[in-house]
This record gives sequence, C-alpha cells and structure tokens, in this order.
Amino acid sequence: MIISKRRNNLPGQASTKGTAMLKKRAKMTPEEAYYTGKLGKADMHMHSSYSDGTATIEQILKHVQKNTDLDVIAITDHDVIEGALRARDLWAKGSYRFDFVVGEEITTREGHLLGLFIEKRIASGLSMERSIDLIHEQGGLAVVAHPLHKFFRHSCQRDVMDRIHASKDVWLDGIETWNASFCGIYANYIAMNANRTRYGLPELGNSDAHTASSVGYGFSWFEGKSALDLRRSVERGLSAPGGRMWDMQAYYHWVRYLMSKEGRQARRSNAESAVA
Repeated sequence: MIISKRRNNLPGQASTKGTAMLKKRAKMTPEEAYYTGKLGKADMHMHSSYSDGTATIEQILKHVQKNTDLDVIAITDHDVIEGALRARDLWAKGSYRFDFVVGEEITTREGHLLGLFIEKRIASGLSMERSIDLIHEQGGLAVVAHPLHKFFRHSCQRDVMDRIHASKDVWLDGIETWNASFCGIYANYIAMNANRTRYGLPELGNSDAHTASSVGYGFSWFEGKSALDLRRSVERGLSAPGGRMWDMQAYYHWVRYLMSKEGRQARRSNAESAVA
C-alpha cells in the first residue's frame, strides 16, 4: 500500500511548481500545459446515481470513453464508495483507454473533502483533521474540494485552512482551485489566489459533474497519462487546474433530475444510507 507522506517543501515553494508560471488568478491553458510537459488530463471529482448524480456508472464510463479526452477519472460520490468500487470492477473488465481511481467526497463538519486512492468508505460528520487522517491511513490523497466559498455551507473556510496550514501533524495533499460547478463561481479565483500567496498546495481542477455531459468540464493537467503518473504529479506539486464552467444544459438536466420522482427517491435513499 502506498502511504501518503507529508512533503517537506516550504509553503508556496516547490509544492506549487505546477502553477509557478501562472498568474495568481489564472488556470492553465492548453498551450501552457504543452509547454510545461503536462499532457495528461484528469477529472477527479464527479457524482453518479449512487449519490446525487443523474448518470449511472455505466453511462459515465461510456461517456468518458467516447466523448472526452480524459486520461484518468475518479468517481467521488457523497459519503458512499460503493459506486466507485463498482465502477472499478466494470472498468477492469472492459477495454477502456483511460485509468480509474476510487474516491469519495466526504462531508466533514467543516466542508467537503475528496479522498482519492482509497478502498473503504470514510464516515461523514467528522472533523476535517480526522477525515484527512483516515484518508492517509488508507494510503490515499486528501484534497480539499471547492474551498473558500463564503456562501456555500459545504465549503472549507479560511480559518480551517489556516488551522491545517499551521499544523505539524495533519496536512492536505492538494486543493481544488478550479471547480466547474456553481461551487466554483467566483470562489475559484479566491482559492487560486489564496493558495499561491499563502498555502502552497498542489492544485487540481475538476468538473464536480452531476451529469455525464459535464464530466471533463474541469480537469487537472499532469505529467504522464496514468493514475500513478497523476498521483506523482500531485505529490510533487506538478499538477495544475484547467477547464471551463458548466454550461446551461448541464444545470438544466441536473435540476430536472432533482425535481423528478426518480431524483427525490434517490436523494431519500442516499440520505438513509449515509445515516446508516
């Protein structure tokens, strides 16, 4: 098992090599990615029908294969891991051109947290620090999702980021500085600026897709093509955020699903499963 280890880099130095050429509030362009040797593209934050997404596991895998140029994906449903494990089983039996990582979006008491490269579900409702520790105990990477959004209750706020930044015992492996959903509206630029001037964490971009069509709208540039290459890029501070925001069609399909009988039943079932 790979154990995540804290980097010895000073904040804002080697850990942000991947974004060193960028302005404080800018994502990486394809031209900049090519120039710096970042040819891989990964989307490590998306949701399926196992939580509040509209698409089944099969639909997501098919869409990524046929309609995107992503090299690595992770399914990160809210507080459940069964969908990601099922996706890995189907992916392993198929002939997909992209790599797959098991993940979870964990609802901590202080914001959402992505657990990547994990095998077991991490319970919701814990502190940010305890959730990070549980990810690291599994050898996973802990990436704070859509942070510093003042009006979104599941966004990790500055006081928590500062507390973890100052800690000698707990650490984040990365920060999502480009979130293509409503969670990233205006907050993406705040997260980029805060990270590049204070926290110095490796940066990722993700779609936070809740429909198959919005997968890949946000993504991370990295060196290589495989999941292991992505992990190495994050651990070495070489990843960078890229992409665009959801379009209106993505919002329309998701809201329509949430308002449907199927969507209401799924939310009720997911809520009961999370409590159990």
